[in-house]
Parts: sequence; structure tokens; C-alpha cells
Amino acid sequence: MKQRCNQQGERRGERGSVLAVSTVGMLAFLLATGLAVDISHFYTAKAELQNAADAAALAGASQLNSSTGGVKRAVAEATRTLNKFDFKNNVTITSSNVTFASNLNGSYIDAATAQSNPTNIRFVKVTLPDREVGVFFAAMVIGGKQKISAAATAGMSVGLTMNKFNSAIAFIEPDATPLAKNAAHTLSAKVWSSNAASTYRVLEGGSGDDILTGTIHTYNYPVSNYRAQQLSEADDCRLTRIGFNARFGDYSAHPGSNATNAPPDTIVQENITYAQYQTMQGNGVVERADGMANRRIILLPIAKSSAYNTSTRNLTSNRLGAFFIKRKVASPACTISVEYIGDRLTVPVGEFTPGSVQSAELTIPVLYR
Repeated sequence: MKQRCNQQGERRGERGSVLAVSTVGMLAFLLATGLAVDISHFYTAKAELQNAADAAALAGASQLNSSTGGVKRAVAEATRTLNKFDFKNNVTITSSNVTFASNLNGSYIDAATAQSNPTNIRFVKVTLPDREVGVFFAAMVIGGKQKISAAATAGMSVGLTMNKFNSAIAFIEPDATPLAKNAAHTLSAKVWSSNAASTYRVLEGGSGDDILTGTIHTYNYPVSNYRAQQLSEADDCRLTRIGFNARFGDYSAHPGSNATNAPPDTIVQENITYAQYQTMQGNGVVERADGMANRRIILLPIAKSSAYNTSTRNLTSNRLGAFFIKRKVASPACTISVEYIGDRLTVPVGEFTPGSVQSAELTIPVLYR
């Protein structure tokens, strides 16, 4: 009888131990579950913050144009883009959070230093300040709040083979005196059978809509080889007016076009230099709210007059050049006034085809890391 009582007492003691172990196990399980929930919350907050940093860096890089104004606009656009994100706890940046470099893995400098020597600036880094994220379940273990930060670097791409909003035309330059960079040039329309220099030709395959929207990248020609349309000077002029004047918000040459299918530039003031245009951009000037930045910048094939065959209308381009359109094309004079930029800058959209002729003058913004 005594032995039986001892056994029953031992069992009651074991039941107490099982209860204690179960309680501890349950607490550990709940703590692990809570920690998992908190970690998931941290990852979500980190992703949100990283997306904001990525968007801000891309917005900043989209403004780079080898000028002081481009650096200023990069800071302004990075800040403006970040403010679009709705955080529970405000995350704001100042110019000190936006730095610049000429090489991806090089030393990053502040905006003021970058503005003093902007020519080679190619990359923008946005570093967001720490953001406190509340801990829901595991506060007793890791504390009530955790800090999360994010950074992103964007910059100019490799040189483009064509940008989307170019016009489907080519420039014919003198053999002895090529079109000079950083200089203004006036080119006139010429009948297809002439190889006169300082003129332009509408390229075959470029209908009115192609000239308007710039679909030269659909041409099925070998690299550098193009063919002019068999047009009169008046027709060259008419089609060129469609593409050029739309950039100033003038659609009279093509009544079917509008700011939706052929957006103007944000700055439409005529007869300004590219430097003045850059300064206006840097100061945040917007003359057309329905416009797109850098629409007045075009990437065109350039061919020497001797490289234009007046019998076959074939022309061989020796390079692509980035030009700034100074004014609308007037009729009947039909001359176009452009400035050969020569500097590296970013445009909203473009494309690169391996093996094609590239222009280091035009790039698109790319997120690097």
C-alpha cells in the first residue's frame, strides 16, 4: 500500500512538470511566431523604403545633362519623387542625402561640389535616413523599435543606338567642315536628287506619323545605312515641320496629332541656346505642364555629302549626333535651326541594340544598385 502511494505521488509530480514544460513551450512558440510576424513586417518596411530610394535615384539620374542645372534638377527631382511615397513616419531628404560621382564605384561628392564640375557626373546616389519601425510581438526580446535604412544608385546608361522621340530624318554635312559640336547650325530642305551639304533629308519609311512620333528604330536597314525618301523640298519641309513643331506644342502641320500622342517639351520658348534651356530646367521652369522633358533633344544620323548617293538615295551615316532644336520650322523657308550638343545627357526613353552604332551623347537613366 505504501509503495502504491509513492507511485501516485510521483505521477502527480510528473503532471506538474509536464504543465510547466508545456507552458514554457507555448510561450516559446508564441514568441517565435511573433518574431516571425515582426521580421515579415521589417522586410515589408525595408522593401517599401528601398522602392522609394530606387525611384528617387532614377528620378535624379534622369536629370543629368553634364551641366550645373542638371545636378540641381537631380536633387530637386529626387526629393520630389520621394515625397510621393506615403510613409506612416515621415521620411524626408535634403541635398545632403543626394550625392554624385563620375564612376559607379568611385568617390561620391555632395551636390555643391558636383555643380562646380558637372561635365563628367554620371551617377546619383540617394541615401535615406534611418526610419523607425515598431515591433509588435517581440519587443521584450529586440526592443520596441528597430531602425531601417535604404540607399540606391542610378546613373547614365551606355550610349544609345536610337532614342524614341527622334525625327526620321538625316543631316547632310560638308565633307571638309563637319558639323561642329557646341555650335548652332542651320540646315535647309533639298530635293532628293541633290547631295548638297548643310541640308536634311526625310528618310524612307518615315510617314507623317513616323516623323511625328519618331519610329526610326523600326527601319529594316543595316547599321549606319539609310535611304532618303523621293521627295521635293516642299514635302521634306512639310514632314519635318510635323515632327519638329510638335515639340513646341504646335500641331497645325498635322491636325490629327496632339499632346497625348506627341507631347511637347516642358519648355517651348524659341530661339534660346541649349545652355539657356539647361538653366531653365535647373530652375524648375515648366511652360507646358502637359509636356515631357528633353523633347527638344533629338538623336539623328549624320552623313557626309559624298556619302549620299543621288541615284539610289542611299546614305551612309558615320555617326549619330544629339541636337537641341532652337525653333519651329517655318514655311516656306523650311530651314531648321539646331545646336549640336556634344555632351552626355539622359533622355526619358531610348534603346540600345548590340552591334549598332552608339552615341555616347545620349543615355537613359538606369538603376545600378
